[in-house]
Amino acid sequence: MVEKTKDLSFIPPIPEKRLGELKDLAQEVIIASSTLDGRIARDTAMALGDRLRFLNSYYSNLIEGHKTSICEIEAALVKNFSGDEQKRYAQELCAAHVKTERELMQEISIRPPENICCFDFVAEIHRKFYEKLPEYHQFTHSQGGFTEYSVLPGKMRDENISLDGGITTHGPDHQTLPEKYQEFSQLYDSGNFHGDERLIAAAASHHRLGWLHPFRDGNGRVARLFSGLYLAHIGINQNNLWSLSRGFSRKKQWYMTNLQSADSPSKDRKHFDQDFFADYCIYFLEVCLDQIRFMDQLLGLNRIDARIEGYIKDRDKKRGASNPIDPRSGKLLKALFLQGKIPRGEVQAILGMEKQTERHVRRIISQLTSEGLVQSESHRAPLTIGFPTHVLRYYFPDLFDPSVLGENNSL
Repeated sequence: MVEKTKDLSFIPPIPEKRLGELKDLAQEVIIASSTLDGRIARDTAMALGDRLRFLNSYYSNLIEGHKTSICEIEAALVKNFSGDEQKRYAQELCAAHVKTERELMQEISIRPPENICCFDFVAEIHRKFYEKLPEYHQFTHSQGGFTEYSVLPGKMRDENISLDGGITTHGPDHQTLPEKYQEFSQLYDSGNFHGDERLIAAAASHHRLGWLHPFRDGNGRVARLFSGLYLAHIGINQNNLWSLSRGFSRKKQWYMTNLQSADSPSKDRKHFDQDFFADYCIYFLEVCLDQIRFMDQLLGLNRIDARIEGYIKDRDKKRGASNPIDPRSGKLLKALFLQGKIPRGEVQAILGMEKQTERHVRRIISQLTSEGLVQSESHRAPLTIGFPTHVLRYYFPDLFDPSVLGENNSL
């Protein structure tokens, strides 16, 4: 069992051991993530990134033992809940995650926080998340169900926390927590780091925030939301094209083991063990790199072209001849994926319909828009690609498999 100590110093904020290895790995992550962003048009990346928020939610809550599906999350966002109490709770958690992440990503893009580690910002993550749940679900949760203790949305915990049934306490004593949090806030301010060390600090801060356990409940979810926001704040994965939570969830026990090992004190019992700390940060960066490479392979343009064509053929086969999509639509969908945004005046040429009337072109656009395959802010605005749920398993089969999507994803 990893021994917990209450007053460990966060100095040094990033590992001194294996720092060269960490910096090399951080450079790989930065380059790979930037390359992935550069391969996809901005409007396409934004639309896809928003869909991937559902995966962040799905996998983050799966880590906590709450399983749902993309279809059920979508239903929850429009207040359509399961009659089963546990399924409804999972829906509520995932919907709250999606909405909180959307709001805060927009917030930091418009008004970046002076220090993303300050308690006011992290408390806002916690508050926004829990205030999106019904009041009767704003209580601490254990294996036996809900307790009588409020989670106190956005408030620092006022009691000690045990994660092993009361044998030991986790993190600092609640009386010293404000001081320890202040140390965390000052040390992990992204402005203190430069270049690749900012990414190493992001890795380290994920563990440190989890160890602090600043709230009565929901600390794991908050830490994962925080890390996604920290990465975006330092210019990494701003379009949300890869999911850190998916990487953690794929080997949940290894994620937990690395976090717990990094809790270990050094021999002087005043600091965290540097070897375990370095191991954890390497693990974090390896997860980032694994997820970037996975998405890079998945988004290969030659594969996307074939998958779009496959969707159109399968759609018409299942729906019959009653309402077929014009087979030339694939040209527009592929062009939108590649270019991101296309003025309506260019659609006729893309479809190869120069000899057809504009009425025929408008009819195709109207059908694609009604099915969510194409989006536009108005009937005159440029077109962008859409990713409705029913196409996800065609466009991205390795990412949105049936177990993740759920059953209600028919054409």
